[in-house]
Amino acid sequence: MNINLSDYKLERIAPSQWQDYKLIRLEALKTNPELFGSSYAKEVLYSQDDWIALLENDARAIFALYHLDLLIGLSGVVLNRDNQSEAILISSFIKEAYRGRGLSQLFFQARIEWARQKECAQVIVSHRAGNEASKAANQRCGFVYTYSKESRWPDGLLAEELMYCLWL
Repeated sequence: MNINLSDYKLERIAPSQWQDYKLIRLEALKTNPELFGSSYAKEVLYSQDDWIALLENDARAIFALYHLDLLIGLSGVVLNRDNQSEAILISSFIKEAYRGRGLSQLFFQARIEWARQKECAQVIVSHRAGNEASKAANQRCGFVYTYSKESRWPDGLLAEELMYCLWL
């Protein structure tokens, strides 16, 4: 599919945009609960202060993707609490109507750049077994499979989590 990238804008979400973040995050958790390490039931209870705190935290960055003026996706990156030289990619979601257009590459570029600015040595990403779209996207960016582990997902299922690394 041929897309006009000038119609898309990716920006870091500011604390003042917490309501936009809340809306797209809850939509993501409701639409595709199997893809996330959290749940709608948990995050729907967050207060305004909780949402703002997530966006004010300097050890993380949350990015919003807009098509023209419509918010169509989000993605994040956090520093590993136990190893500040490692960034972990989190929370990627693109509304179904916009999937399959290669837009996730915009997320990867922004998050990898953020990790470089934080002087990280590596970036980690994982996905649930069977999420071929996530696998293809991280492979296009040069991530290398490192290992897998059994994980209990928020939907209650036990499934393999595949881990990948990009050394910076």
